[in-house]
Amino acid sequence: MDTNPGLRNQAGVRAFFRVTGPLVLLGAVVLGIIGFVDFIGSMNSFGPPTRFWMLMVAIPMLAVGGWLTQAGYGGVAARYASGELSPVVKDSAAYLTDGEGLLGVGRTVDDERASGPFCRSCGTRNDGDARFCDGCGTSLA
Repeated sequence: MDTNPGLRNQAGVRAFFRVTGPLVLLGAVVLGIIGFVDFIGSMNSFGPPTRFWMLMVAIPMLAVGGWLTQAGYGGVAARYASGELSPVVKDSAAYLTDGEGLLGVGRTVDDERASGPFCRSCGTRNDGDARFCDGCGTSLA
C-alpha cells in the first residue's frame, strides 16, 4: 500500500504547472492586448473590429493560466503562510487564555508536567525526567 498522499511523479507535475501556467498567462496577455488594441482602433474608423475575438479567448485563458500557476506554486504559498501565521496564532492563544493555551497551542504557564530543565538549543521547558528536548530533540544531558 502506498502511504504517500501525493502523485507518483509529483515533482514532474509541479514543474509542468510552473512552466505551463505562466506560458498560458503570457499567451492570454498577448491575445488580450491584440484584441483590445483592435477594438479601440476600430472606434476611429467606420469598420468593425476584426480581432476582437482574441480578447474573448484571452479571458478564459487568464483563468486557466492562473489555476495552473496556483497549482504549481500552491505548496510554496501554503508553507509561507503557515510560517507567517503560526507564531501569531500561538501568541494569540497565549494572550486570550492567560497563558493556559488552547488545545495545546500557546501554553506559556509552567505546570507540574513541564517542571524540568530548559533546552540549551531552543529554550523549551521539558518534563523533569526527559532525556531529549520536546521541542527540537536535542539531548538534555
